[in-house]
Amino acid sequence: MVEENVTTEEVTEESSDEQKTFDADYVKQLREEAKTYRKDKAALKKEYEEAKAKLTSLEAEKLTDVEKKEAKIAELEKQLTDIQSATKAKDIDNMVLKAISGKPIVDVEAAMLLIQKELASEDEVNDEVVTKIVENVLKAKPYLISTDKQNIGAGNFARQDNEPAKDPDRMLGEFLNS
Repeated sequence: MVEENVTTEEVTEESSDEQKTFDADYVKQLREEAKTYRKDKAALKKEYEEAKAKLTSLEAEKLTDVEKKEAKIAELEKQLTDIQSATKAKDIDNMVLKAISGKPIVDVEAAMLLIQKELASEDEVNDEVVTKIVENVLKAKPYLISTDKQNIGAGNFARQDNEPAKDPDRMLGEFLNS
């Protein structure tokens, strides 16, 4: 590579076929030329961005009030359809959750995805359709339902002694009396 403090020494650069030598002044001249190209390119890019921004502002000014209002109406209609589709999706999610609540489902997220996949082909979605599809999916995919019966009252381990826990004052009194 070339060092910065080269004066009139020759700089060598190896190529695949032969060895070429370049004068330090020539290398310095090439570096300056590349630097000016980079600066010119940056200036042209900045000028392009400014011209582009100016063009868009001129086009926006050129629009009449009616065109501006039509564009605003189109934007608001798009927002309304987005909100309506999001609301419909939430309603479907609520119907599915209502239909599967109380069922011993192992993986609720997987069940939800499978049910929503089946619901995508339905034209009209209501509680009856959702309930029917939930039953069909759970019947077709029995691994989603837990078959284990759990003893809810036992907790992590069953208690052996059925005495109520002693309060600290009573325990202190027993200790002092003994």
